[in-house]
Amino acid sequence: MSHLGPAVSRYIAAGTVLLSREDSRLPGDRWVTLQQSSRWHGFARHDRPLPESPSRTLAPHIELKSPETDAPLLPEETQTTLLKALGPASKLFKHHWVELEIYFCQDAAVVRVYLLPEDVDRRLVNRSNSAFKKIWSTLLQRLNFSPSAWQGDPSAVHTSQPPPQEGSGDDETGAESVSLLHLFNTIPSPNPQTEQLADSFDRDYSYSLLTSKIPGLTTTLYPYQRRSAALMFQRETQPTQTLDPRLSLVTDHHNVAWYYDPASCTALRHPRFYDGVRGGILAEEMGAGKTLICLALVLATRHQPAYAPDIYKIPVPVRPKIAFLADMAASAGSRESVPWGAYFDDSLTGGRHYKNCLAAIEGNPVYYLLPRPKPRREHRRPRSALPATKVFLSRATLALVPANLLQQWRDEIAKHTSGLSVLVLAIGGREIPDTTALAKYELVIFSIPRFERLHEQRVANENGAWTLDSPLAQVHFKRIIVDEGHRLGNSRIGNKSNMLQILEHIQASARWIVTGTPSTGLFGIDDGDLEAASDGTSVSSDSLPVKPGKKAAQSSVQLERKDLERIGSIASLYLKARPWANSSTEDGDSRAEWSVYMMQKKHNGRGQGCYSVLKSTLESLIVRHRKSEIGDLLPEVVERVVYLDGSYQDKLALNLFSMMVISNAVQSQRTDQDFFFHPRQRKSLLQLLANVKQATFFGGAFLDKSDITKACDTAEEFLAAKKIPVSEEDERLLRDAVAVGRLASANKLKHAAKTHGEIPVYVENFPGAEFDQVSQSWCIMDQTEGHGQMNHLVCTDAPILLALQRFVRPWMSSPESLDIVFRSGTFAQRGELEKAKIQETATPTTTKSATLAGNTKLGDSGPPKKSSRPKPSPDAAPDCAGDASGEVAECLEGARLVSTASAKLSYLLDAIVENQQAEKILVFYESENVAYWLAGCLENLQVRHLIYAKSLAAQRRAQYVATFNESPTFRVMLMDLTQAAFGLDMRSASRIYFINPVLNPQVEAQAIGRVRRISQNKAVTVETLVLRGTLEEVVVERRKDMTQAEHQKCKSLLDDKPLLEWFRNPKLIPLPDGDGPDDPAQMAPLKTPLPLFGHGAGKLSHPDEDLVVRDGRGGAQGEPATTAATKRPLSAVLEGGGGAAAKDKVAKRPREAKGVRFVDPAGDE
Repeated sequence: MSHLGPAVSRYIAAGTVLLSREDSRLPGDRWVTLQQSSRWHGFARHDRPLPESPSRTLAPHIELKSPETDAPLLPEETQTTLLKALGPASKLFKHHWVELEIYFCQDAAVVRVYLLPEDVDRRLVNRSNSAFKKIWSTLLQRLNFSPSAWQGDPSAVHTSQPPPQEGSGDDETGAESVSLLHLFNTIPSPNPQTEQLADSFDRDYSYSLLTSKIPGLTTTLYPYQRRSAALMFQRETQPTQTLDPRLSLVTDHHNVAWYYDPASCTALRHPRFYDGVRGGILAEEMGAGKTLICLALVLATRHQPAYAPDIYKIPVPVRPKIAFLADMAASAGSRESVPWGAYFDDSLTGGRHYKNCLAAIEGNPVYYLLPRPKPRREHRRPRSALPATKVFLSRATLALVPANLLQQWRDEIAKHTSGLSVLVLAIGGREIPDTTALAKYELVIFSIPRFERLHEQRVANENGAWTLDSPLAQVHFKRIIVDEGHRLGNSRIGNKSNMLQILEHIQASARWIVTGTPSTGLFGIDDGDLEAASDGTSVSSDSLPVKPGKKAAQSSVQLERKDLERIGSIASLYLKARPWANSSTEDGDSRAEWSVYMMQKKHNGRGQGCYSVLKSTLESLIVRHRKSEIGDLLPEVVERVVYLDGSYQDKLALNLFSMMVISNAVQSQRTDQDFFFHPRQRKSLLQLLANVKQATFFGGAFLDKSDITKACDTAEEFLAAKKIPVSEEDERLLRDAVAVGRLASANKLKHAAKTHGEIPVYVENFPGAEFDQVSQSWCIMDQTEGHGQMNHLVCTDAPILLALQRFVRPWMSSPESLDIVFRSGTFAQRGELEKAKIQETATPTTTKSATLAGNTKLGDSGPPKKSSRPKPSPDAAPDCAGDASGEVAECLEGARLVSTASAKLSYLLDAIVENQQAEKILVFYESENVAYWLAGCLENLQVRHLIYAKSLAAQRRAQYVATFNESPTFRVMLMDLTQAAFGLDMRSASRIYFINPVLNPQVEAQAIGRVRRISQNKAVTVETLVLRGTLEEVVVERRKDMTQAEHQKCKSLLDDKPLLEWFRNPKLIPLPDGDGPDDPAQMAPLKTPLPLFGHGAGKLSHPDEDLVVRDGRGGAQGEPATTAATKRPLSAVLEGGGGAAAKDKVAKRPREAKGVRFVDPAGDE
């Protein structure tokens, strides 16, 4: 039994330290005497006892003799010697921080250490001494918490942590194998407890969300959306208290619970709680309607003003004279944040109006006083404190939205709400209203670029602290919502983004981030894969498209660390979650390091986090449903990889790149700086890779005849000289490569493709082909005798066809006029003229690609980014003058596109034409040239399409999305893969084509997520085009076996060793023997020949024709009209021209939603 007697209850029987016989400095006989007693001895207190504590049970006074103990006390002289031997720890005993007992063994003594908890008797024991705190930490780090050691066994194995209390959840057995991805996907689905809300108004708001009976919401929410919105509201109004995550519930050697923080060596008897975050991360699945959930929350609480923070006092107005009762009542109610609007809305429904009451409320705005930031430096001379800032309470929600999603928010508001007062502010728009006007809105939407410009309005005050000179800093918002706010996770405490620095100056009661992927490695997976994700063996989910490999969702230690860092930045810097956001100067507390308490040893050497703490923290921050609960509501995704046999031209072009790689490797001996794969040639290698990827669609525009011939001649001279020994294998490879080069240099079709920079196509029954010189005049290469005579087959390209269509359009329904044009030679002359014009624009620039060992070249970047499409001339006849309302002339009707030089292009044209009537189609491309070529052929076939290029301005992008979703005219959109942004809604599409396979499944999942939305009512078909025998085939197989960490590291295909190795050792694709087939056989035939002359062929259309145009009530507010892009062709996008589009306004407008009020740039409603 302890010598402490009844006082032991206030101490923690923590652990032991060893004191060797030699270090004790006790005489041998005295040691033997104490050892032979075989009893524990207590350290007596000979100083003046502390005064009795007001709490009897916590009195620190210790009686020297107690009838309840049989542990004798040490003699004073012996105790003095032992305390000296214990060194600095004796100071803790002297100042009542610890109590000690000792047991003597043969060669060492076991010292029991009883800790006085830091939250016990703080009035009587000074715990602020920094030197003692260091000694305390050192002592706790030395303690052996082993039960055997506590019983006096000096040989007990050292235990560095006290045992967790049974049932506390701190048992870490098996937790090391649980991945962060598994934790994210096992967060309990929202289960709001409305009955626990204390305020009756709050319960009403919550019930309205759960029943979807929300005034102003015109759409019925799905059950899961109701639960998420209700839980968001519950966390805003009544956050639960959570145990300080730094503390572990453990037991001492008397089986009494206590709380221990091993990182800071804190020992507490009682738990320390923090209020939960008012806000968090809404992380529902992509396409699950997160924007609608936010709008429902805004509408449900539209009448509830924000509450002033408890620490700031709302001053009672002092009036010069007695005010009217109505004014005093309005002021008093507003100070208590009474939701007046709810009362008056009910009255209005009954036909009663209270204009005077509403005027009294608006005339008595409520504010609190926010103290100015403290001086960054102390001054010798005292300075008067700067006046506090008035911050006005508002019922507004502040939403920060990426520029490309701004129009989508407006569309969602118009579609799902009525009567909502909205202010939208974007770049180039109106100024921010004054504080009074700003506080009256219910929803204030900023585009993020406009919001970030407020960084210029940060100024340093007289104390050197930063302040924001903007009305936003004088409004207390009800909540802040950052759409796609995962970007905030990239900030660090010493390197905050501009947006985060501005947010620090804005007051809000709650803060939310809306994103389906809070970090790169956190995404939804099916329940069936959770067990696999937990042990890191295999994962297969819809989020990893095209049947990804079993390792694709494994979370590596490095990737988990980065994900944890991002979540930690969001929690501490934006959400202000405690203790992570505690100030270092905060009295009685300290800032907790996320990297220490949330990361385990495997993530960080200093990490001491445990599974249970990480789990509870994620659950307190994130609101999401498990994927299995909402997966049935999302459309089915049917995915497949389409393997295509390349055309002869495809194979020839790809073999040319292989030839260059082989020639370079053999002649450079794979060592010097002229080797493609030398570290110094990284830039050249990336260009080569980009060209090879583009060549899988069409590579004929690369490498002219002279470059090929020169490379072949150099290789042959190298082999003939025999100056450098070459292996038989290398010699065979080089000779095969030279043979391919000779074949290509003699190929007329290849030469024509390079000359024109376009994809050759064949047209049967070419108009006027029976007349002399007609076929040759519109053909891109010399027609051989008898070539295509049977079907009047002509080889041409898309720009030439478009010029032909525009030229004959006035006479499309007049066979007689066409006959005259053909016979007179005008038609043939026009063909030669158009060919010359297009060939002139396609002339390559003087910039040459790098030449390396063996005179091998990378290939230039393809055709120049200029339009080779014929543009309407000023004297061109208007379409109405020559618009054919009758049937198309027979000589035009039979003209059909039968083949192209690109297997992928032929497949896409067949698929688009076949499916465009029933479905809208989204085609993802990676090269602008590819989009250019595809768009040209679609224009020939009169397929209305849009091109979502990365060069488009934000307003134009929003206009294209709105047009594609709403207009029945445009059936196809070509989208740059890099623009498949988080949150973009392309719900009208149900068919997706990836022109190239995407290595990273998450990039592809994001692209598919643009279409797979909760509002989608069709199954989604996804096809990825892969050319057989090429690098693409290797990419598809390789990504099945890549871990998530490997995907994360791969910024390029060259970053993956297996793919790089394949690229280093390319194989030549087998070609037919001889000089190859005749020209038409070198093409990829279409499944069905496609007619070229419909009533829309060659029509000169206004660039903005049929686009959905937004006015002040339905458009992106504050953004200037842009002329930097057109629908067709891509060349206009790249040139930045707009022509008439910049001047004309299209009068067509979409139907407006009643009751939705937007503010126009002039500020009028």
